[in-house]
Amino acid sequence: MSIPPRATARLQLHAGFTLDDARAALPYLARLGISHVYASPLLAARPGSAHGYDVIDPTRIDPERGGEAGFERFAAALRSHGLGLILDIVPNHMAASLDNAWWRDVLERGRTSPHAAVFDIDWEAPANPGRVLLPILGKRYGEALRAGDIRLTRDPATGRPVIAIPGHTLPVAAGTVETIDERLGPDALHAILERQHYRLAHWRAAAAEINYRRFFDIDDLVAVRVEDPAVFDATHGRILAAIAAGQVQGLRIDHIDGLADPAGYLARLRQAVDAVRPGPFTIWVEKILAEGEDLPAGWPVEGTTGYEVANAIHALQVDPAAAGPIRAAYAHFTGDQGSMAETIRRCRRAVIEGNLAAPFEALVDAIDRLAYAGWETRDLTRAALRQALAAVIEHLSAYRGYRDGPTFGLDAAIAQARDGVPGPALDFVATVVTGRIPGDEAALVLQRFQQLTGAVAAKAVEDAAFYRHLPLASLNEVGGWPERFGLEPDDAHAVFARRRRDAPDALSALSTHDHKRGADVRARLAALTELAPEWQSGLAAWSALLAPHRGGTADRPVPSRRHEHLFTQTVLGTWPADGPDAAYADRIAAYLLKAAREGKDETSWTDPDQAYEAGLERFVRAALDPAGPFPAAIAPFAERVARIGAVNGLAQLALQMTLPGVPDLYQGTEEWDLSLVDPDNRRPVDWDRLARQLDDIAEADPAGLAAAWPDGRIKHWLAAQLLRLRRDDPELFARGDYAAVPVQGPAAAHVVAWRRSLDDRHLVVAVPRLVAGQLNGALGLTGFDGTALALPEGRSAGDGERGNGGSRADLGPVFGRLPVFLHRLGGRDGR
Repeated sequence: MSIPPRATARLQLHAGFTLDDARAALPYLARLGISHVYASPLLAARPGSAHGYDVIDPTRIDPERGGEAGFERFAAALRSHGLGLILDIVPNHMAASLDNAWWRDVLERGRTSPHAAVFDIDWEAPANPGRVLLPILGKRYGEALRAGDIRLTRDPATGRPVIAIPGHTLPVAAGTVETIDERLGPDALHAILERQHYRLAHWRAAAAEINYRRFFDIDDLVAVRVEDPAVFDATHGRILAAIAAGQVQGLRIDHIDGLADPAGYLARLRQAVDAVRPGPFTIWVEKILAEGEDLPAGWPVEGTTGYEVANAIHALQVDPAAAGPIRAAYAHFTGDQGSMAETIRRCRRAVIEGNLAAPFEALVDAIDRLAYAGWETRDLTRAALRQALAAVIEHLSAYRGYRDGPTFGLDAAIAQARDGVPGPALDFVATVVTGRIPGDEAALVLQRFQQLTGAVAAKAVEDAAFYRHLPLASLNEVGGWPERFGLEPDDAHAVFARRRRDAPDALSALSTHDHKRGADVRARLAALTELAPEWQSGLAAWSALLAPHRGGTADRPVPSRRHEHLFTQTVLGTWPADGPDAAYADRIAAYLLKAAREGKDETSWTDPDQAYEAGLERFVRAALDPAGPFPAAIAPFAERVARIGAVNGLAQLALQMTLPGVPDLYQGTEEWDLSLVDPDNRRPVDWDRLARQLDDIAEADPAGLAAAWPDGRIKHWLAAQLLRLRRDDPELFARGDYAAVPVQGPAAAHVVAWRRSLDDRHLVVAVPRLVAGQLNGALGLTGFDGTALALPEGRSAGDGERGNGGSRADLGPVFGRLPVFLHRLGGRDGR
């Protein structure tokens, strides 16, 4: 199968939803109009893994997900339904787990292991020379020895000596144990441990002393040196075999910014794919772009996985005029007078002094050695260089720069750092991080800098700042730019036209497995920008009702004002049609706990405040008690927000499906997606029900579906209609031009209209925006009479009720029924 992707459906495979389970969903996906299934990682992962990003063996398909036989059945089923497969792969890291035979061999043999070159380990780290730090002890090393938590024992399967600690059984290097005596005291056991190729340590030692590169700050995900051709071959052989067999038609590359040389990796990957399967083959990269940043030119990929598109579509539905009132309401309620930019800078500083201190200090040491090697810079102190490097990283706006490639925002960061840290130390750091020092050692330092800044950005922005500063939570999305409060239609058209020019085959996503809030949660929260006065007064009124459920003290309330503000937004974004029940309270409580830990202000993953967390859960459950005053008080506003959100939800679906790019549906989001961050967005999907529903709505009257909009069938119907358009004329969407369509009339400011055109064929699309004052009935809108757009010349498709080629189309009658205008013109038989 070699057809180019026209629409994908993301599936999350795991032990509870195997390849055979997914096989049963394929007939439905094919009928819906999907061309390619986009599968989460399938290579052997750690037992029980829910996601597959913790690979333990890249040479085989994961047995829990169906194994090799299950993959063969799945591939055959895809072919029988005319579907292709996009496979998510993880070149950056593997599981640092004893289930990983390669990792276990390194722990047993150290640098002499044939797998030692696979992992990015600093064998010369001063704290652990020649050894791997294993921060897996629940107590400090000495306490664990004294308490008997570390024991020398015998592996019952092999009879060989092993080191047993709670939760782990570690190998022992050959020749380091003569007899197995389980009664060894701490001194003797310590002597044996000192001869191993690893050093056991308390888990808190990781931040300052770990000597292998991790996936961000996750100790049990060790980075892979995929830049080594031998490592590339070892980790990609199974994937390339599936490509050669015609079982995989595209790849999604996870976390491209973690690699030492992304451009080099992609060139090698494209060459390897072409060698086994010449012809069209799609490669997308997971890449977060800063505002104004483009994907590096020359990368042999179709584009990104679409975070930037999701955020641009959402920004269209946010009223820019509400930036001041929304931020003021947040500041008044929480007392947080800062900005997102300030919050991000503080979080960046905290990350390099906390969770990522080890790689940061190692980089400072390397820069210090470079400075000492030159007679002009020898007197620069480590302390001054450290301060200068921290200041540059603190001010960066992009994830990273690239060797022999763009360094977006780096010059600006250096200039901002100079305001606080002027002098020769910053001058020298600037020459290093901009690649102006020759030599292999300087090139390696630059590489480490670029890899570190990506990790710092992820931990400081997405995993900290976005949970701390939340005036409008929907802006704090993966790849989002919260300082951009809204996007005017002309600016949006410019963004989408550039996408048509530069990356017409990139993915267009609204929801993903990484999202913090599902697309329709964001669509609802956008409504708050149109209802800012009501939102502000409501905050105060609802907070008064919630006062009896708060705990803590006046100085430290539980929940904090920030978390209460987030709770209220979350409730409005996810309000159930039938009101809250126990299952809903479970979801919101779990989400608030994760949000609080990610924000790291009142509690955290590493230092959980059990009293705060228990109080937070009590608050959520008491607040959402259906018999309490809060649900009844917030329900009318929540229902109004939900209705606006439904209009926004249909509009953003039309945008996703018809803009330049390949639309990607996250599993089950053809209905309303009111999910929150993982694991909430991994809940099971009832594919059988969706298949039956697709049959039921095929010939349904959309007006009737719109009248019952809370059940989600209207969104399902629209998704099927739009996917049918893409299936009927794939070239129009793959190669067609994109252009804005002018709108005239009294409500023109509330319309976004565009066309896709190829030869004599055209599709004109228009959707409303900022509709809070125009709701009428179910999802119908009023106030659009006399607001019209000009249709291109050509014969109209269908019954022509929405205007003929060359005429004007009045949006009033259309938006009065449903908030999406679609009109096809040209082609054979009017198509």
